[in-house]
Order: sequence, then C-alpha cells, then structure tokens
Amino acid sequence: MIEALLAFINYYIQLFAIMNPFSAIPTFLSLTDALDTVTRRSIVDRAFIAMCILVALFTLLGTYVLSVFGISLPALRVGGGILLVAIGLDMLSGMPRTKSVEPRDIAVVPIATPLVVGPGTITTLLLLTSLNPTILNTVIVLFSGLSAAFTTYILLRYSDIIIKYVKPSVMKGIGRFMALIIVSVAVEMIMDGVKQYIEENLMIR
Repeated sequence: MIEALLAFINYYIQLFAIMNPFSAIPTFLSLTDALDTVTRRSIVDRAFIAMCILVALFTLLGTYVLSVFGISLPALRVGGGILLVAIGLDMLSGMPRTKSVEPRDIAVVPIATPLVVGPGTITTLLLLTSLNPTILNTVIVLFSGLSAAFTTYILLRYSDIIIKYVKPSVMKGIGRFMALIIVSVAVEMIMDGVKQYIEENLMIR
C-alpha cells in the first residue's frame, strides 16, 4: 500500500511538471482575453474532459502502441528522454509551446493538446506504463495522470483570479522550475535507457 502511494506521488509530480499549467496560464488567458468569465470556464470544462480522455487513452493503450511499432523499452527511454529534454529547454528559454491557434475550438486545440497533454505528457505516460506493465501500475499511472489533469483544470479555471494575486514574474519562475524538473527527469530516463541497453545486449555477449 505504501509502495503504491509513493509510486502515485512520484508519477503525479512527473506528470504535473510536464503538464506545467503555470506556463499554460498566460497563453490560456491571452487566447480567452475577449471572453467573459462564464464562457472562459466553460472552455476549461471542455478542455478538462479532453485531457482526461487523452490521459486514459495513452495510459491504457501505451503498451499496445509499443508492441505494434516494435519499440524496445531502452529505445523508448532514450528517445522519450531526448524529447523531454528538448521540451524542457524550450520552456526554460521561454519559447511558446504552441505556435499557431485554431480559433474554432480552443478547448481541445490548443489548450487540452498540445498546451497541456502534449508530446512530453504522452511520452511520459507511455514510459510509466511500459516500464512496469502490470494492472496495478497501470491503474496508478491512470489516477496519477487524471489527478495531474484535475489540478491543471483547477488552476486554469481560476487563472483569472490567480493572476491578480501572483506577479507574472513569479508565475514565470514557477514555470521555469517545472521545466528544470522535466529536464532532470529526462536525463535520468536517458541514463536508465543506455544502462538497460548495455545490460540486455552487451553484457550478454
């Protein structure tokens, strides 16, 4: 029970960091600047539903995706780690996480994806479920992802209130700190992937 709780906390921190709602808030507010509070929160509600669907989809089908494409765990770790490093460095440099906006339905695109559930989140979900493909671990990953999405939902829903009491520089600093966590986790993934590849291939020969 304690191990499951610790795993949940660990997964939640990783997924919350990669979702990084603190860096998403300024973009969200700028996209919905001309809208009233009721409409803005309605958009967030729809975005939350889309986030949950995406998290569940990639959590439950992650291992099948790997088997279909014949991707090994070491390769996923290294490739996913490199992707997360790139995303983290982009966030540290202040680059936007999405460059174009489709105005027809911003709840799903770009808010739910790729602003929150982007390539980094998807890669992390695939990694967490594939490294330990048991029912218990899959359930833990699913609840961790949904919990991170719910926390993101709360922050976005009340972002207009939060921004009044938190300076933009503080919000940016929190976002940068989350980016640093992402890069650190990514480096660990790369090192673990290389180590696993060596153990599975070179040490056997």
